[in-house]
Amino acid sequence: MSAYPFKTRFNETTRGQCMFFLPGQSGMYGFVCGAPATDEKSFCDCHHKATHQPLKKGKITFFDLSAGSLDDDTDHEPDLTEVLQ
Repeated sequence: MSAYPFKTRFNETTRGQCMFFLPGQSGMYGFVCGAPATDEKSFCDCHHKATHQPLKKGKITFFDLSAGSLDDDTDHEPDLTEVLQ
């Protein structure tokens, strides 16, 4: 028994069939899953879950390095008035 019992050529698919390209296949004459797709989706439930992952909330961290040195050394850059004296 085939792992993809509904395997169909891409150019022969109809609305309501899974359009997920099978491994090693692409283009108009490549094979797609072909399993029934629901709710006007392009993929069957299995391939929809594999291709549509929910976005994870990202955490963005900003470091303000202008406030001072991280290692508390005395690295001091003189300003113009100190240089001219």
